[in-house]
Amino acid sequence: MDNLEKKIIDKIDEMRDEIIKFHQYIVQIPSENPPAKYKEISKFVESKFIEIGLSTTTKRKNVIGTYGNSKGPSLILYGHMDTVPIYDGWTKDPLGGEIINGKIYGRGSCDDKSCVSAEIFATKALLESEIDLNGKLTVVSAIDEETGGFNGVKLLLDKKHIEGDACLLGDGRGGFPAAYTGGFAFVSIQIKGKMAHALSFPDIPKYRNEFSGINAIQKMVKILDFLKELQDEYLEKETQYPNFPGHPSKVTTINLARIDGGKKMSAVPDNCMLYFIINTIPEHDVKTIKNRILDFVEQSKKEDPDLDIKVNFAFSFEPFITDTNGKFAKSIQNAVNAVYNEDREFKMFQSANDGHWFHEAGIECILMGVGTHENNVHAEDEFVSIEDLIATTKIFALTALNYLK
Repeated sequence: MDNLEKKIIDKIDEMRDEIIKFHQYIVQIPSENPPAKYKEISKFVESKFIEIGLSTTTKRKNVIGTYGNSKGPSLILYGHMDTVPIYDGWTKDPLGGEIINGKIYGRGSCDDKSCVSAEIFATKALLESEIDLNGKLTVVSAIDEETGGFNGVKLLLDKKHIEGDACLLGDGRGGFPAAYTGGFAFVSIQIKGKMAHALSFPDIPKYRNEFSGINAIQKMVKILDFLKELQDEYLEKETQYPNFPGHPSKVTTINLARIDGGKKMSAVPDNCMLYFIINTIPEHDVKTIKNRILDFVEQSKKEDPDLDIKVNFAFSFEPFITDTNGKFAKSIQNAVNAVYNEDREFKMFQSANDGHWFHEAGIECILMGVGTHENNVHAEDEFVSIEDLIATTKIFALTALNYLK
């Protein structure tokens, strides 16, 4: 660790109490998505950006701050302000920001307000240390990540509100950088049938007549069987890329998440909706899986003239891999190694995130989140360890220093 790195780390240690208090406060501001009401949290983050000395703009509640110059490389630091809903089952106040045994509890305390706090105080440490950057640093506090990022990062990139050579995406697991990212698809399938009395006009081929119903749920069974067979096939291929500690999945998965259908017990159901997500390993592309599902559906329609089915791939993106030998990757890895005093390899991250928007825009992207699977992200009693929050703040700052000094 050189003197400049030590200066930054010491500065962040000096700000420890300030970081904790800020993070408690930002957790106390509701920003659930849905309902996606961001006015209060956006104003709060915007005021902090201005306070620490960033040139600040806000676009559709997304807050953007910059400093440095455009003569050298440009780096984006990212965190998202929105959270999933609170849901039931909490034993702590989900908007309390309460500290218990070195942990800050609350919805979004880990995912992903921790990275918003980390990027702010990493930048503050650089500014207060009067680091002369050979390039431009852009700090982004985005919205709508939990619902795809369409009004968040995608909008900012499409409108050229943010640009850069590389992005340190503050999201996902912590402790290790993630340069290998799986693909994702959110899929819904609707089958329409025909309602009739379940007994008088049974939906059974031998006894059918013009009054018989068409059982939409029964027809969905064939689709479910196909998806189960597809999942069994993908279990045969494990990824070559290293996973995060405690995360067991090394395969492409199809999660059958929700199914709705029917109106009453004595009637043939005339509608059935199936919702599922696909998370791929980097070795599998989403397009191939999509085509296999669509081909099966088309073949099923030929075999069954009563099958009225629609498939909707509402949101999907392909896997991406970032070069781990370039300047950006080395800047992150050196920062991680300096903070943890050991060499740490790049990992694979499968869950959906905004990284693909940067990748598709031609911006190098590597993930660096906070915490592990133990933090109850998207569940009750979510928390972040204060030590993890401080460590990630240091990694953000040192990455920017390494890449832009």
